[in-house]
Amino acid sequence: MFDLMADGSQMSTEMESRRSPSTEWPNQQHTDWIFQTGDLLNTPSSRDGIDSAAETVLRSKGVSFLMHVGMHLRLPQPTLYVASTLFHRFYMRFSLKRHHHYDIGATCIFLASKIEENIRKLRDIVIACCRVAQKNEKLVIDENNKEFWRWRDIILFNEELLLEAICFDLSIETPYSIMMYYTRKLLKTDDERSALSKSSWAFLNDSVRTTICLIYPAKVIAAASMYFASKICHIEISGNDPSLDWWDEIRVSVDDLKNACNAMADLYDSGSSNSGEQQYKKIKPV
Repeated sequence: MFDLMADGSQMSTEMESRRSPSTEWPNQQHTDWIFQTGDLLNTPSSRDGIDSAAETVLRSKGVSFLMHVGMHLRLPQPTLYVASTLFHRFYMRFSLKRHHHYDIGATCIFLASKIEENIRKLRDIVIACCRVAQKNEKLVIDENNKEFWRWRDIILFNEELLLEAICFDLSIETPYSIMMYYTRKLLKTDDERSALSKSSWAFLNDSVRTTICLIYPAKVIAAASMYFASKICHIEISGNDPSLDWWDEIRVSVDDLKNACNAMADLYDSGSSNSGEQQYKKIKPV
């Protein structure tokens, strides 16, 4: 694994006291859905005989399915992030062997659209699921089709199970608004803000294919996207306090930043990303 920064020391108390309060994200949310890396090796799926590599593939396929369904429905990316987070949280409670990743992916789209108030009719979600599952965008589906009713029943049946799995916790913070907030605060020109936010946005879109949303809060993922994008775009991020590194100024651990970036670099190196951001595979932060 590559090294991201020369100095990996934690932010000191002295640094924290000098931090400029104007750069603090004002709407931080607490979450109980943060796991240790070791927890991901002891999931219900792993206890059901699915090894870590196979679980990673199945999770990625499930997220890919729900992302394609979401694009058919023209749902905004933050809503798809919420759906993906619900998906990953579900499989910390239930096994992929017992609940198919497409079924849960479809249900997560249905619930996320309501959570984020980007409501789509159940009928439209069902039709999108049918078309994506059968890889036929022009497939004609209506209420007279058995597949329509099968998908409808799957979504409605699994919605209650999904709510139970997440303990009815519908508060999910996405990193997109945090990233945009810090981009405005820490970059000096509109051109730099535009370039870095576009690259960071692509990073966040791809991050849902990994489980970093289970390991780090949204603020860390937002900071990781900015760091990675700064290397891709060759843009220097500088905080308001010249005596601090910018990640110290916003109170993000450099170790968390490094590890989140490393997880994403592994994704790009594996070729699992479909974002079109091919330069990620060739450039690694140093």
